[in-house]
Amino acid sequence: MNTNQALWEEIFANKEWGKYPSEPLIRFIAKHFYQVPNRKAVEILELGIGGGANMWYMAKEGFSVSGIEWAQNGIDQCTKRFATEGLTPFLRDMKCGDYLYVLDNFENERFDAWIDSASLCCNDMDKTKAIIEKAVQKLKIGGLFFSLTPAEGTFGLSEDKSLGYHLSKPTQGSYANTGLVRFCSEKDIKKLYEGKTYTTHNTYEIQTICDGCVLNRVFIVEGERIK
Repeated sequence: MNTNQALWEEIFANKEWGKYPSEPLIRFIAKHFYQVPNRKAVEILELGIGGGANMWYMAKEGFSVSGIEWAQNGIDQCTKRFATEGLTPFLRDMKCGDYLYVLDNFENERFDAWIDSASLCCNDMDKTKAIIEKAVQKLKIGGLFFSLTPAEGTFGLSEDKSLGYHLSKPTQGSYANTGLVRFCSEKDIKKLYEGKTYTTHNTYEIQTICDGCVLNRVFIVEGERIK
């Protein structure tokens, strides 16, 4: 078990974490999928389910969901919530482990979308790119992706060169004590989220500022598999 994995096992075991989805994700799902006649036929994969907030929301809206999470405690919280609220029929696959390898257990061209809510950022640039490349293969042609990722300038995120490019182990701010966190510049977004078979459609940022301090800055990246 790697250090980040062990840390998140502890976080999920001892803290009630993330029960509701973010507004950007809700907008993304609503914009692209609310008009689909048969929502249950829409399959969405989440990379890093956490405690299942996003999965819960999408299942409540009638979509079929699958997820990968490297902390078993997160999976346990999610499956328990689904069972308690009668949402298990919308749960297709739930797998524990490292995204880069666990993605091999899913068929290519299966999903209508995959989502990431500040989970890919727990990996360095090279590994993140490799995960994205593999996740894109799991999309149908025309399938979509959504990624929320920390941006440079966020309080508490400063590069530790001993860890690698744009990597930090923050002890202050929104990401304090959550282990390894990679933050992105605008140039990083293009490197990560554009490739031979996929492209970005929409990239924007959201900032939370208090007394001149940027408490949180995130990029929202929306894109598509094009071939």
